[in-house]
Amino acid sequence: MKQKGFISIKVQLIILAVALLIISLEITGLVLDSKGKLFPLLYKISQVFTRKSTDGVQGEGGKGLTFKEGPEYSDEEMEKRIKELEEKIKDLEDNQQVPFPPEEYFLPPLTQEEISAVVELWCPDDNYNNTGYISIGSGSIVSPEGIIITNRHVISNEDWSVIKSAPTCYVAITSDIAWPPVVKYAANLIAYAPVTNDYFDFDIAILYINDVCRECEGAPSTLPSSFSYLDLGYSDILAPGDYVAIAGYPGIGAGTFNFTDGIISGRVGEFVLKTDAKIDSGNSGGSALNNRNQLIGAPTWTISGQAESMGYVIAIDQIVEWYETKVVPSTSVIVPY
Repeated sequence: MKQKGFISIKVQLIILAVALLIISLEITGLVLDSKGKLFPLLYKISQVFTRKSTDGVQGEGGKGLTFKEGPEYSDEEMEKRIKELEEKIKDLEDNQQVPFPPEEYFLPPLTQEEISAVVELWCPDDNYNNTGYISIGSGSIVSPEGIIITNRHVISNEDWSVIKSAPTCYVAITSDIAWPPVVKYAANLIAYAPVTNDYFDFDIAILYINDVCRECEGAPSTLPSSFSYLDLGYSDILAPGDYVAIAGYPGIGAGTFNFTDGIISGRVGEFVLKTDAKIDSGNSGGSALNNRNQLIGAPTWTISGQAESMGYVIAIDQIVEWYETKVVPSTSVIVPY
């Protein structure tokens, strides 16, 4: 769903607040007046101003503040005036003269299950015993069976070749956002799209959790019957200005779960979305979410300018199409887009 600009919504809310304040003051005045309390109240206020006068002048001509007593209203007339004011408020809402924020503006918080579905991946180099190199990135669990979407470059060796060892990666899960995720499972490679000469190529890989991490402290003894996973959204319907959030484990995030948000800024080609939401190294392969916390893509690249940076996300509609039409029928782990 499209989101109104943040600045325009703030202005609209200010206008609404002023309008409601004026109306509420008028209602309060009418109620006080009907009970015979308005004039005594204003008289007391005038006495305060009179007492605080330091030069002996009590208003124009040396007199204190004076107020004309308002008209008397019967109970029936008072009810009629209040009803008219209520109808004015309803008219504002119905005709959107002062627009109210859409329901989707109030975003749902991430649940623990959704946080657990955004995983950190530790992928040892094929030559790990000699180099000690581990590629660290993020991923999204998208099925109860443990299917993970990530980037191809996350499951790459130090020389950028794809990891062939098994398991391909170890999977770390967050159960408390204040602490680093705990490595619990092992995952193997199902498929990946090969590198192309395009600047923005289809940098996607699919993993499958097939075992627990038997050497890892805190890992369970068996696989769960079902994994927490993210629901899939739609990316083709997204337009500039629509809400997007980025979840994952950037290197600058102190080792814990990280969440930033922004808007869709535009598109590049068939499957790339641009966003101003913050993406950094380590976010690769993680989760791009819509305003319903549904997965709409995998954050993949960041390009920095002189003052700001732009993030790039591979759209979920094209990932799903590639997986269903090319990966599933294939007998190879190398599946071109």
